[in-house]
Amino acid sequence: MADWRNVGNWHWKERNCLEWAKKYFDDKLVGTTAVVGELSAEVTSVDSVSGDVDLNIRKGRLIAIYDVEIKLSWTAAKKGSEDTLSGTITIPEVAHDTDAYVYDISASKSTKDALPLKDFVRQKLTPEITKKFEVFTEDLKQANGTDMYIPGNGPNDTPSGVSVASAPKQERPSVVDSSVGVVKTANTTFSTVSITQSAEFVCSADDLFATLTDPQRVSIWTRAPVDGQPAEGATFKLFSGHIEGKYTKLVRGKTIEQMWRVATWPAGHYSTVKMELEQLSSSTRLSLKQTGVPFNEEDATKANWDRYYWNSIKGTFG
Repeated sequence: MADWRNVGNWHWKERNCLEWAKKYFDDKLVGTTAVVGELSAEVTSVDSVSGDVDLNIRKGRLIAIYDVEIKLSWTAAKKGSEDTLSGTITIPEVAHDTDAYVYDISASKSTKDALPLKDFVRQKLTPEITKKFEVFTEDLKQANGTDMYIPGNGPNDTPSGVSVASAPKQERPSVVDSSVGVVKTANTTFSTVSITQSAEFVCSADDLFATLTDPQRVSIWTRAPVDGQPAEGATFKLFSGHIEGKYTKLVRGKTIEQMWRVATWPAGHYSTVKMELEQLSSSTRLSLKQTGVPFNEEDATKANWDRYYWNSIKGTFG
């Protein structure tokens, strides 16, 4: 399956690892203990993990980007005493770009006898928790990064799962016979299919139109520079040139029509993309129809519209 972003691991590829991180922190933090002399303390549960945990490939590098808030419960005791103390710890920021963690500690009791136990948690238990955070980035990459990597595209190294067009590389537009789903170029013939999709966005039709066409907005949800301006007849390139095309019709808040292709498709072949925007009472429905998709690229194209367009826009702008 072709990946629009990750040919040779150059383009941005992203995986959401939040659910994995929740299980990881539950496994690693629960049972973390500190024992010094007569005092002991232990993490008894991970109550919540909220935020973002993403693993990315960009320009051949595996990059972890995360920022989460973690809430824990703990107990502490003094040997030979029946009194125990319990409480919670909130770490508001466990992030890829910091190793200075803030521990907000609360206790079930604030009596004079409880203070030594609470101080013990702060001084001795929190350093043990920090040790677990210090190896998180590497564990995240090891557990989730292996199957994200696609080998390079050298002479003897074809990217795994990437469809490479065998048609001659000549920039001559193909002719689409839409009635039979066949494309004929000067030197090759191949089957094509049509794709229809719909997605709903909580915004106005004008805002969605701008999000799909304005270069500044597009660069945010594609996480890469955009080449081209939204004007009928103007060309564009997205995802560092892996998607390219031409605007054929633009009606603000209503319609976007494009000639559209993936760089690995047969040379010179463009599909036709038509997006219709329908303003609803509190949202906008987008309906997409794409014709002329190479037959062996159908599944990849469907999946990549979802992942790199609709889900990326929703994840970026809400």
